[in-house]
Amino acid sequence: MTSLNIGEFRDWYLRLPDSDKMIFLPIVLGHLTMHVRAFGLDLSGEEQIIIQRCLNELERQISVHFHGIGTKQERYPDDEFLEVLFEKVASSGLSAHLAESLQYARDSTQRGKQK
Repeated sequence: MTSLNIGEFRDWYLRLPDSDKMIFLPIVLGHLTMHVRAFGLDLSGEEQIIIQRCLNELERQISVHFHGIGTKQERYPDDEFLEVLFEKVASSGLSAHLAESLQYARDSTQRGKQK
């Protein structure tokens, strides 16, 4: 997998119709869950708590956004939503994990469209 170009990813995500975002976001959530599990095994104590809280907050933000799309209720504009995600991980050292999950979901979404 190549590293995620944030600007290119943002442009790609903003072009997605809501129906595709409803496919993409659960894939991101599932992949982030794998990171939570790994950190649960690899870390302990305060470090584990901090990382798991950050990942939990990412999952919450994504779930709320997903709900907003599905119910057509008020939500962050998509570009602000992405900024919130990237800001949440910037100080925790989880940027690479978020990027990996986004790239994985993007690749999965694109493969699904090719079938």
